[in-house]
Amino acid sequence: MKSLVMNTNFDSNTFSMSSGIDYIDQSLAHGGWQSQTINEVISSESISEQLDILLPTLTKLSQQGRWIVLVGAPKAGLKPLLESNGIDTSRVLLVHPKDQVDALWAMEQALMSGNSSAVLGWPGEIDNRDLKRLQLAAKRTSALTFLFKATASAQPKIQLNCYNQQLSHQHLSIDRRSGTIH
Repeated sequence: MKSLVMNTNFDSNTFSMSSGIDYIDQSLAHGGWQSQTINEVISSESISEQLDILLPTLTKLSQQGRWIVLVGAPKAGLKPLLESNGIDTSRVLLVHPKDQVDALWAMEQALMSGNSSAVLGWPGEIDNRDLKRLQLAAKRTSALTFLFKATASAQPKIQLNCYNQQLSHQHLSIDRRSGTIH
């Protein structure tokens, strides 16, 4: 693992932050998670396995004094997972929306508040219109944005789609056991 480094060389309005995992950084545009981008994580795995690729980043972000907002996150085992990875849970805000409409609204508000370093959401299936709304909100902030989507696949892989401002995207398939990306 490498240290978390901010790269601001490509655009004055965006930044890139290392994922803290070499094989992911080498495959992501600009060498890490990019602000003003929706990062969609598709996996059949548990929340601890879904968050595994984000934990180094979340640990660093929790030290910034801004909120890490989790909207609709599965509750089981979440706090011990975050604490055991050095994440300051006093900077984590859990939002439990009653439905998908509220989940999307909460994510938009967290992004536009200017007080969030990361917004993570589990809104279920969303259409292109809702994705575009979230992208517009993400474009106005420096918060890193992650959407989690479940799949029925039995493959031990995580699919990662990174949507930039124009909704073009980069697609990665991460096999965490072998450390390879396709």
